[in-house]
Amino acid sequence: MMKSLDTDSCFPSLEEGRGEAVIAIDLGGTIIKIGLLKTGELLDRTEIPAQSASGLKSQLPELEKVIDQLLMSNHIQKKDVLGIGFSFAGLVDSVASRILSTNQKYDDGHETDLVGWARERWNWPLFAMNDARMALLGEWQHGAGQGCFDLVMVTLGTGIGSAVLIGGELLVGKHFQAGNLGGHFVVNHKGSVCTCGNVGCVEAEASTWRLPTLLKEHSGFGGSSIRNEEILDFKALFHHAENGDQVAIVVLEHCLSAWAAGIITMVHAFDPEIIIISGGIMKSSSVILPELQSRINQHAWTPWGKVRLLEAQYPDSAALYGADYLVKYKTKSSL
Repeated sequence: MMKSLDTDSCFPSLEEGRGEAVIAIDLGGTIIKIGLLKTGELLDRTEIPAQSASGLKSQLPELEKVIDQLLMSNHIQKKDVLGIGFSFAGLVDSVASRILSTNQKYDDGHETDLVGWARERWNWPLFAMNDARMALLGEWQHGAGQGCFDLVMVTLGTGIGSAVLIGGELLVGKHFQAGNLGGHFVVNHKGSVCTCGNVGCVEAEASTWRLPTLLKEHSGFGGSSIRNEEILDFKALFHHAENGDQVAIVVLEHCLSAWAAGIITMVHAFDPEIIIISGGIMKSSSVILPELQSRINQHAWTPWGKVRLLEAQYPDSAALYGADYLVKYKTKSSL
């Protein structure tokens, strides 16, 4: 079952209006990005540390200060702002703009009235959406997905997220989780327990939070060069694999296999023409993309042709552009 953002069957092209500014918030587990956009352009942005363990409500006063400062610095009046687009790393009811479920981040999110907060503080509407869907909208409208109406977005980072566009319409589902849980597709039914409670998810096999344990569990870790790294992240993994460290090579192969298996399942499930890959791990895209493309070409069942894997054009700001589009779509649709 698919739901569009509104009652329309697909997304319209939006004409930019003068004086229409949008505040975009991308609430990540480590960093919160806040942007000010106008006529499709990112005029200004700032970042603040996320205190996800302390909850969402405790972050709202700091967000208020940043938003007010962005308006003042760019000489934007409150009346010229259409609203707030709010991106969240969890399941979101995008009709009511309400957080439904978190995964060990901002655990009070489901009881935080974001719509009421924005209305009371600035008298603006607020529209919330899952972060992967928001990034997909941004890449579709401004980046690697332009002109394509059947695509999948995959984010590789601390966790692994996904979003799906079919026929120009977001795949949402009755409970707002359709297409969002690609990181929790099982690729190893005898694998590690995931934070979601399942076993052998892509995320539990090959994500940033899982990587240190993967390395330390290897029998050769004590004699490897990567053991000396203070932070066992993917930057270190790719560096030591390139320099011939056998533990790093084995673990990297494991991660590539897990990502490929997850993406192949997405290909079979959603029938995209393009898969856009983003996230912090893609700083090593020169290695990742060719490897994944080769494996998907070899193993995905697509008699019609080959699915193209593309790197996100705006890996650091796609969700901000997506928030801009979402707010304009929602406010214009309600007129």
